[in-house]
Amino acid sequence: MSYLLYSQAEQLKLSQPVPVTLHPAAVYLSSLSEGSRRSMLSSLNAIARLLTEGECDAFSLDWSKLRYHHTAAVRTALKQRLAPTTTNKMLVALRRVLTEAYRLDLIEASDYHKAVDIANVKGTGKLRGRALTTGEIESLIECCYEKGGALDLRDAAVIAILRCGGIRRQEIVRLNLDDLDLDSGELTILKGKGGKFRLVYLTTEAISMIEDWLKVRGDLPGPLICPVNKGAP
Repeated sequence: MSYLLYSQAEQLKLSQPVPVTLHPAAVYLSSLSEGSRRSMLSSLNAIARLLTEGECDAFSLDWSKLRYHHTAAVRTALKQRLAPTTTNKMLVALRRVLTEAYRLDLIEASDYHKAVDIANVKGTGKLRGRALTTGEIESLIECCYEKGGALDLRDAAVIAILRCGGIRRQEIVRLNLDDLDLDSGELTILKGKGGKFRLVYLTTEAISMIEDWLKVRGDLPGPLICPVNKGAP
């Protein structure tokens, strides 16, 4: 990517370590939930490597030195390599770090406003994948019960929870056994999107499938959905 100013990589490095309270990337990441923090840190590391040919990461790059020609070049490189959704997510991280640099008085207002003035990448307008039909979901559950192994009963429980709860993948892996009340069908989501708390109520059918899984899993405290090895949880 010759348009990225690799010759300036040395100029974009921090000359010395910066306290986390004054580091724009660290300040931005600290404002995020745990799951979002990992994702955005990965994005910032990728951008830093892109700008410096792999010499810097999110914490060794001096974000305050970025100008419009840097951010425009990053946008172009990401657009060529990645899907629009992924590119735009990474551009959000880039803009937010520059905003923190501006708030910390590390970058002049005129330089900041020019650097963040990069448009999102337009997608095709088509959603990836599709929603499964009711018949397809029921077929998946039937297949799990036909096999009847520990792994299959666990997968049926996962499908049941996702189907009736509108729960995200990240949320379901965080569920613990004590987040579930089988008597009421109440499922407590402690750390949803944005760190928000909410309650989900399961159907009778979903509760039955979860009970089948719990017969295999047991009643020990810990994750509700746990790994299964060689036919046993």
